[in-house]
Amino acid sequence: MANNENKSTLMHDAIMLFVITIIAGVLLGGVYTITKGPIAAADEKATNEAYAAVYKDAEFKADDTLTKAVESFQKDVAAGKIDDDTFSYTSEELIEARTASKDGSQTGYVLKVSGKGYGGAVTIALGITNEGEVVGIQILDASNETPGLGQNSTKETWNSQYVGMKSDKTLSVVKDGSGSADNGTVNAISGATITSKAVTRAVNVALKFVAAQTGK
Repeated sequence: MANNENKSTLMHDAIMLFVITIIAGVLLGGVYTITKGPIAAADEKATNEAYAAVYKDAEFKADDTLTKAVESFQKDVAAGKIDDDTFSYTSEELIEARTASKDGSQTGYVLKVSGKGYGGAVTIALGITNEGEVVGIQILDASNETPGLGQNSTKETWNSQYVGMKSDKTLSVVKDGSGSADNGTVNAISGATITSKAVTRAVNVALKFVAAQTGK
């Protein structure tokens, strides 16, 4: 009799656990559905604001041709076809690109790209002219990096050194303070060389993509 009662109790508990799991899953799914739209809208707003900051006074546009070019280029990145003597880029991701136009003429591109940092992806927005020159940069997300070290990549006093860099050189990182746009070298963040290299690789990927589109 006791065994039957124990079996009944176990069955009851199992059924209750199953029901609770189902209810929790439904609730979580509902929360995701409700918040999915606002989160996507907030991300789009932040991206648009970043593009406006990195390529001032321009209008931005994406089309199917450019989207397909991004997808094709990213496949080559992931396959190691874009690697060079300085870096491997298989951990980087070209997320999107849009044309940048002024007075009705395309003058360059804005791009969102990420590099693998110390704690995860570091995502950046870039403005690059048709001539392959960086005219603006903004770190969109470095939250996975170490506070006070890698997260310092968000500071303009550091990342502004990429402005003026060009696609005719593969950018690299130096730790001795000798970084210069003349030779395509970037001064590392003190104590955060991995993050510095992640941003630099991401910038290189963006520059290589623009060069592939413009032939420059």
